[in-house]
Amino acid sequence: MTNGITQPPSITLFNNISNDIEQMADNLHAKYLPPQGMSRASQLLPFLPFGSSTLWAWSRDGRFPSPIRLSNTMTAWRNADVIEWLNNQNTRINDGV
Repeated sequence: MTNGITQPPSITLFNNISNDIEQMADNLHAKYLPPQGMSRASQLLPFLPFGSSTLWAWSRDGRFPSPIRLSNTMTAWRNADVIEWLNNQNTRINDGV
């Protein structure tokens, strides 16, 4: 506010659509899983309807995408695989399966 006059909100334009989506998600405090790249379990859990132990169990028995071991102490999932799995779950629910 300047001199009692309220300024309208400004709109910021970006050059890259991926950056646009991430920026909008940050502005809306929304969860966003980028389709490219990989994520660790702690980064995926906010998007999943279950907890850590189910994530690992379902990954082992094939009900969820398998993780990739990046090192002796680091495992991650491909974001594209997780997004595809989530979309398939929504399709099953919508189809009444």
